[in-house]
Amino acid sequence: MAVRVRPASQPTRRIRLGRIKPPAIGASGTFSALQTNPLFRRLWLASTGYSLSQWMQNIALGWLAYELTDSARFVGLVAFAAGFPFVIVSIPGGALLDRFDRRSVLLISQALAAIIATCVAIDVLSGHATPWHLLLAGFLNGSLQAIITPSQQSIVPRLVEPRDLQNALGLMSAGGNMTRVFGPALAGTLIAALGTGYPFLLQAVALSAAFVVIFTSDFPRMPPPTARLGLRVVSEGSRIIASRPDLRELFMLSALPALMVFPYLSFLNVYAEDVMGIGSEGLGILLASSGVGAVIGGLMIAATRSNVGMGRRLYILTFIYCLLILSFSIHPVIWVAIPSLLLAGLVGSYAFSGNNALIQQRITDDVRGRVMGTYLLTWGLMPLGALWMGEIAQIWNIRLATAAGAAICAILTMVLRLRSRELYAI
Repeated sequence: MAVRVRPASQPTRRIRLGRIKPPAIGASGTFSALQTNPLFRRLWLASTGYSLSQWMQNIALGWLAYELTDSARFVGLVAFAAGFPFVIVSIPGGALLDRFDRRSVLLISQALAAIIATCVAIDVLSGHATPWHLLLAGFLNGSLQAIITPSQQSIVPRLVEPRDLQNALGLMSAGGNMTRVFGPALAGTLIAALGTGYPFLLQAVALSAAFVVIFTSDFPRMPPPTARLGLRVVSEGSRIIASRPDLRELFMLSALPALMVFPYLSFLNVYAEDVMGIGSEGLGILLASSGVGAVIGGLMIAATRSNVGMGRRLYILTFIYCLLILSFSIHPVIWVAIPSLLLAGLVGSYAFSGNNALIQQRITDDVRGRVMGTYLLTWGLMPLGALWMGEIAQIWNIRLATAAGAAICAILTMVLRLRSRELYAI
């Protein structure tokens, strides 16, 4: 791949594609970025604490939504309200990251998230929570998440050497997915022992702790921006991805599962309560199974020393992921669910982390915020998927909805593979 480096005199227009040659992968251990870089370690701790808070809120919101309405459709609507902000906020949010100091944007967003979590906890614990409160809470939290997540991702390349970027991103993924083990299990335990309001209270504590870690960390500041914030700058990330075949394919490989498969996570409470009859403790087990696999997948990416063949692996693993979720929906019994979700978590985490690493390694830092903001549009497809999946579940059942999404995604992945020109050769 050709190297494009911008000399000081080169016009800004030449670097809009943000293309760089992928760096060599470091030869150190799986946890090298955490062991050798104190600033990255602090970002990792804050990111993991934030992720823990989000998983607790996701479980508590879904459980409370089903408790208040007894409707799978409303569970999907709450998931839609929480994820839809990624569609409308992630692109302008990414532009903010290339215009203002990323640490400052992250701090303000985390502070607002902690305030909202505290208000929701008070609302639920006081017994005043209503269904529309849940929709509002999900929307506000999702809006901030659409800024916080790319903020964390875009800071990473400034804290580690280029050769260690994939290792660092894999560890970020493993840390976030580790909370899928503890977050849902902790939320389920708190719901069963104390009530639905306490996971929201613990979420507020975790968000406050993440804020303190970032506030006391002196991250490198980005150079002054070269362009004012405007419509052209805001839409820059979309144009970069549209103009690059490799980035387009990576975007589609992330978008298809996000729309067709990932939303099943929002309905695991329906599986636990109505399909499998295992309650909130069982829900924790299902999510923990997926989370354990996801942690392993993230660590596998962190330990990967070469990206040769990664594009081909992404296609294969996405297809396998669809088949594993299809198997879970066809046989929703505990002895099938645990290994299916564990393997699905591993494969899905490896594919998503590898996808993220390839994108980060192929763009320059001056457009990183805008490209990653556009890339996170794929997260905005999850609530759209939850919406259609909830409708099918309401009319027929959740098993049919999950199976249909997984099967369609598998077919479309193979179609994309047959049309692949650049990514499959990486």
